[in-house]
Amino acid sequence: MSLTTHSNEEILGLIELCGKGDADSLRQFFDLYSKDIYNFPIRVFHLTEDDASDYFIYAFERLKSGKRFNSFVGKSSFKTWFYSVLRNLLIDWQRTKRELKVQTIHKINKEGIEYSTIEDEPDRKPEALSKAEDESLKFNSVLRDIKLENRVVFKLSFIYYLHLDPEEILYIASRNNCSIEDVKIMILELREGLSGKEEDNLKMEDKITSLYLNILDLKEQKKLKAKEDSIEAVYLRERLDQSLTKKYDQRKRLIDKKNKGLLLVRTPYREISRILKVSEGGVSVTLLRVMEKIQKKFEYMTAEE
Repeated sequence: MSLTTHSNEEILGLIELCGKGDADSLRQFFDLYSKDIYNFPIRVFHLTEDDASDYFIYAFERLKSGKRFNSFVGKSSFKTWFYSVLRNLLIDWQRTKRELKVQTIHKINKEGIEYSTIEDEPDRKPEALSKAEDESLKFNSVLRDIKLENRVVFKLSFIYYLHLDPEEILYIASRNNCSIEDVKIMILELREGLSGKEEDNLKMEDKITSLYLNILDLKEQKKLKAKEDSIEAVYLRERLDQSLTKKYDQRKRLIDKKNKGLLLVRTPYREISRILKVSEGGVSVTLLRVMEKIQKKFEYMTAEE
């Protein structure tokens, strides 16, 4: 997929207006990205052109109000956000197309409430989005309390998602005895170098979604054969059960990796070492300490609530 190239600032401005329901901005967005929406199910999940056409109509109807654009705040790359939205819409569309209810494996928690153990629906409800925004504000508050040189190490480690403020850019410029513009170019080149890792992570995300769609297919096949008593039907149900178990295990392993942060794009220590003129060991130790401090502050703030 080849997304139209614009700066993050330009895209952020366009998406912000789309989120407000601005008709001209929404029209501009669809002029720029209609081909990407149409091609997404073909190139990523190898669906037919007929299916892609149906999916495009479904996606367009759910994007045209602009409400979904409010989830993009520029902390991740536009492509990461856009792929996530298209992936969510694809899952919803497949459910609608098959006229299936949401199918998940459930357990009961201590309060007696049923909860999902396999579903990994990333599309947030308004209350969940509000909570995420609160967590983001809390995170930024905690990060501001970290001393400058350590905060810069942390931000450079996750520079693909985070933005440097003027004070941090000036600090890097002083470490390199260069101009602020030079630092901005340096960071841009670093992000471009990390884009390959993002592509790998997006493929892993797509694999999670693909497995989910496979599970829905297998469940539907099993449902159709549930009432048949022939030897062939019994054998087929056993094979379907085996396939389902395998798909569930594969998907769970990938989701575990995702939950552990292994699908995040992280800057190699050597690059941070080069930029800040410190040892790789120093970068490693500093990053570990900052992450521990952030975690402790988060726990303290949560306990106070």
